[in-house]
Amino acid sequence: MKIDKLSSKTTPAEFDPRARSTSERIRVHSREVLSDQWATLEKVTFDYQRGDGRWQQQQREIYHRGHGAAVLLYNLEKRTIVLIRQFRFPAWTLGGDGFLLEVPAGMIEAENPAETVRAESEQETGFIIEEPRFLFRAYATPGSVTEQLYFYAAAYDSEQRSGAGGGLEEEGEDIEVLEVTIEQAVEWVASGLIMDTKTIIMVQHAQLQLFGV
Repeated sequence: MKIDKLSSKTTPAEFDPRARSTSERIRVHSREVLSDQWATLEKVTFDYQRGDGRWQQQQREIYHRGHGAAVLLYNLEKRTIVLIRQFRFPAWTLGGDGFLLEVPAGMIEAENPAETVRAESEQETGFIIEEPRFLFRAYATPGSVTEQLYFYAAAYDSEQRSGAGGGLEEEGEDIEVLEVTIEQAVEWVASGLIMDTKTIIMVQHAQLQLFGV
């Protein structure tokens, strides 16, 4: 079986998903924009060639919101990582207080995910980091959203800090910064206190690849 993949160095912003119309097993018939506000929601009608060779017409609603980047801030000597706590309205609608524990992250700007996580790290936590190390990238919700997340890791020094962080008030951010031990973070994942997918992935990466918990 042939498996195609994008280069890990390729920025998805280089590809316009709304411009692609055909491939070996896909033929796009129509695209209808349903909403074009903060992001774009479109309805797509296409033919899909099934595994047995038959063609089947399908429809999907697809959400284009750009791509994101997240960073795991860690200190091996202190055995700590940095988490942020912020309000998420969609989570609130499902119950609870709506406040989630997360790693710093943001939407990619200027097609540069590495610079994005450096900026987000300082804005959200106050920590100034050097060049972050690329880990991997993954789809967030591939069944309906074109977004990909770029994952990075960077060591942090408690003395290298420009301020308390907290995010940008004009963007509605009101962020609490937490330094927690890796053992505490692993326990929070196991207990369900950490419910954000990207953060669970990062904690598990730290557990297996950095701290050996």
